[in-house]
Parts: sequence; C-alpha cells; structure tokens
Amino acid sequence: MSKTWIILKRECLTRVRTKGFIIGTVVSPLLLILIFVLPSVFVRTGSEGKQRIAVIDFTRRLMPDMKSYADGVKRDGNDNPLYELAEIQTAPDNLGAQKQALNERILKGELNVYLVIPADVFETNQYELYAKNISNFQLNESLNGMVSSTVSKVRLSESGLDPVRVAALNHRVGARTFKIAESGTKEENSEAAFMLSYILAFMIYIALVFYGQFVMRGVIEDKQSRVVEVMLSSARPNQIMAGKILGIGLTGLIQMAVWALLILFTALYGIAAVRPFVSAAGKIPIPSVSEWTLVSFVVFFLLGYFLYAAIYAALGSLGNSDADIQNLQWPALVPLIFAMLVMMAVVKNPEGKLSLVLSLIPFFTPMLMFLRISVHSAPLAQIIVSIVLCLLTIAGLVWVTGRIFRIGILMYGKRPTLPEAWKWIRYS
Repeated sequence: MSKTWIILKRECLTRVRTKGFIIGTVVSPLLLILIFVLPSVFVRTGSEGKQRIAVIDFTRRLMPDMKSYADGVKRDGNDNPLYELAEIQTAPDNLGAQKQALNERILKGELNVYLVIPADVFETNQYELYAKNISNFQLNESLNGMVSSTVSKVRLSESGLDPVRVAALNHRVGARTFKIAESGTKEENSEAAFMLSYILAFMIYIALVFYGQFVMRGVIEDKQSRVVEVMLSSARPNQIMAGKILGIGLTGLIQMAVWALLILFTALYGIAAVRPFVSAAGKIPIPSVSEWTLVSFVVFFLLGYFLYAAIYAALGSLGNSDADIQNLQWPALVPLIFAMLVMMAVVKNPEGKLSLVLSLIPFFTPMLMFLRISVHSAPLAQIIVSIVLCLLTIAGLVWVTGRIFRIGILMYGKRPTLPEAWKWIRYS
C-alpha cells in the first residue's frame, strides 16, 4: 500500500505543479466565462449614440406614431431620445434622386440611416433600410420593431379597433413552474433547472474523457520513457496501475473543486457585478442546487472515473505511441457518446422504462443516473442498485485491466490486437 501511495503522490504532484495544469484549472475557465459574458455586456452596454434617421413615408400615416415610438424606446443618460427622426417629403417619381441625395448625406456623416416605407407596406409587410453599416443588428432590430409596431397600430386603428385593448387581449400568458419534492413545493425556472442538470451531466462526460485520456497518456509516456521498467523493480503492476488511477483521479478532483468554486463565485457575484451595466442580468434565473445533487455529482463522477480510468489504463498499456492512442479510444468513447446522445430523452421522460434501463447500465450510469437524480426522478432504491452495479463492474474491470496491464506495459514494437489482449486476460 505504501508503494501505491508513493506512485499516487508522484502522479498527482507532477501534474498539479505544471503550468499546463494551472492554466487549465484557473485561467481557462476564466477565459471561457469572459468569452461568453463580455460580448453580451459590450453589446448591451455600448452606447449607440445619437442616431439621425430620415424617413420617406409614402403612406403619409406612419410618421407621427413612429416619432412617438422612437421618443419612448431609446433614451440616453440625460433622458433625451437617441433616435432623431426627420421626415423627407418627396414624390414617388423623384425617389431615385432623393435616394442619391440621402446616400451622399450618409457618406458625409450627416445621417446614420434612412428608411423608405412604400405605400403598400400594409399588404407587402416590407420596407427598405439604407445605412453605411447594415451589420448593426441592435439598431436594425430596434428600427424593425418601430416600423412593425407602428404599422400594426395604424392597421388596428383604421379597422375600428383600439390598439391598446387589442394588445392587452393578446398579451402572452406565461407559466410559473413549481418543483414538487418531499420537502414541499418550490418555485423554480424550468429552463434554468434543465440547463443546470444538462450542464452538470455534460461536465461529467467531459471529465471522464479528459481524465481517462490522462491515465492512458500517462501509461504511454511511462512506456516510452522506460520509467515503468524502473517502477516494476520495486512495485507490482497492480500497485502501479492503482497509483496512476488514484493519483490522476485526485488531480481531477482538485481541478473539479476549483471549477466548482469558480462557477459558484460567478453565480453569486458575477451577476451582481454585471447588473449595473446590464439591467437584464437581474432577471437571470439561478436554480437552486441541493446538497443531495452535489453529493451525487461527486459520487457518480468518482464511479465514472474509476470505471473508465480502468478501461483507459488497459488501452494505454496496449499502445506504444500517440498514433496508437488515437486508434484505441473507441471502446471507451462509444458508450460515453451514446450516453450523451440519449441525455435529452432521459430529461424528457426520466421515469420511463428507457431511462430506467439505460441508467442502470454501469457504462451509462455516471451521466444518466446523475441526470435523473438532478431532476429528482430517481428513487433511492434505483440509485443504490446503480451504485452497486457500478462497483461490481469496476471490480471486474480492475481485475481484467490488471491482467492486461501487467503484460501490456512491457510490450514494445507491434501494437497488440484485441484478440491478443483477450489471451492475456485468460493467462493465470
């Protein structure tokens, strides 16, 4: 056991102390958060400035309501309207010359945008927008909303209906969602709860692939550097395998703990920091995470890690180079990818027979059973059965992997085939 502990410390410390681990653990998540958060902040906080907009309204009925809409929808810090609308009077047969004049004004910076609203806009539902920069989707969306709202209002008014009354009658109805649990009912946003469950299950998938490959590459590196031969002089193959799996697993837990703290910090303080700049940030729903869900995440991450780490260790002992690694990963990747593909079906019907059967298959259990737990749809008896099945599978895989590992780590040259690996398993 002391030799396994020495190997464990070596595997963990040699990785934790590297710059790559520090960058991957701290810097990469921060960059990922910034990549997702900063663009939305800049888009929403960047001031549009004064927008000078010319309007050619051939309907002769929209301009008053458009000015009223523009005065109310966009205002600067001093409560002054940002959109300055000016109506251009022209005859239809003079439209070409008028457009040329407006184009020159835009090129000179005297105008930002001009709109041409045809007389048949009520039938065609189309108008023309001219600007030097037509990629300003925020401005385009605002102008589309202004024209569309005004056209609808005129239509209703001319048909004898009250636009305000019609808007009230057509107001969208929303559902307040409540989660029922043994402790009672609690209001919770359904979309946010789904995203949280999906993200946590996806994190397990990423972690299993990432740290499993760590184990496989660790075996390959030791084989290539012949370090394993030195280690075999003082430790048994099973001790080496256990030390590698436990050491890299401890590294993974440290990394996951740091990521969890960063996510928690972002959820608690990130939104509060952004709220002064983005008013909508205060409306972002943050679902609650129970202690049971957090414990389940750790338990099924560990079960999944040991299960797939044993497989990756065996695959690594079969390979001799990075090229071999690329061809050896499919036995571990196929079940993980399949579990990812059926996650949506499990979320939609977590209590169905398909979800029950798949979540009890050990190779799918780490993600699918956790997913069912996170949506509170897995009875305790099923959870216990899934854990027991995973433990039995891990024990069997460790036995099989140990037989492959003790021979494969000393095999060089030609990469062994799977039938040859099966012969190693049968050796006494």
